[in-house]
Amino acid sequence: MLWLPALIGRAQEAPRSYDRLGLLVGRQQTHLQDQQFSSLIYNANELSLRLFYDGKHNRSNWNVFFDAATGDLYPPQYANRMLYNTTEDVYGNITTDSFFVIGNTLTANFQLGYAYDLVHTATWEVSVGADVRNQLMYPSTFVNLGIMNSASLLMAANATWYVNKANEVKLGVSFPVMGFNTRFPYSGTVSLPNQTLLEAFFDGGTQFVSFGDYNQVNASCSWRFALSPKTGLGLRYDFMWQQYAVPSTLKQYATRIGATIDIKL
Repeated sequence: MLWLPALIGRAQEAPRSYDRLGLLVGRQQTHLQDQQFSSLIYNANELSLRLFYDGKHNRSNWNVFFDAATGDLYPPQYANRMLYNTTEDVYGNITTDSFFVIGNTLTANFQLGYAYDLVHTATWEVSVGADVRNQLMYPSTFVNLGIMNSASLLMAANATWYVNKANEVKLGVSFPVMGFNTRFPYSGTVSLPNQTLLEAFFDGGTQFVSFGDYNQVNASCSWRFALSPKTGLGLRYDFMWQQYAVPSTLKQYATRIGATIDIKL
């Protein structure tokens, strides 16, 4: 009878294997405070796009994605700030032009991750693993704050509930344990001899960070509906909070909701 528990355990497992390529389109809200340049909290309403790959081969899970978001960035309490420019021609005619002081955001992420199922049954999967990610935040125009590049190693955990043959719900969480962060210098300028601005940015502002130096939490919840054996539609919600104190405190949180479509390769 010793073989009976092992037989039952194998019967409860549900071998799954797929490779999916998909696209997410959504809206993102970002709230940012960079205290080395401003005490104000800035908000951004952004369009977000993600191209992703999910691969599963029994208990092994792979994910790769590239996403980008862009939109207007401004402090809500001063959303109507204007910049005025007065000129005078040779005849003494004075002209005053004005426009709103609004910045633009560019956020990009590239991530490669692997996770292994610790729980693997017909209805549930629970996996743990690691992700390697590079994240770039680059506000521009009249708002030169929040500029940061972060190359991080993250620990990740996921839980998937297979409601039925067509529906699945997935929860995920991750946080960085080490990495290399590059911040815009406290002076607000980058300049090193015989280097381009990009080279000076990374050489002059990069710091090694470990757990506790750079705090970040990423959480997600997604639902997928199988239209056919090869195609799925879904919804996904993401939340990100982070804080980094070099050279001065930067705080940010962002929420995103988007629709997804994927095909089985």
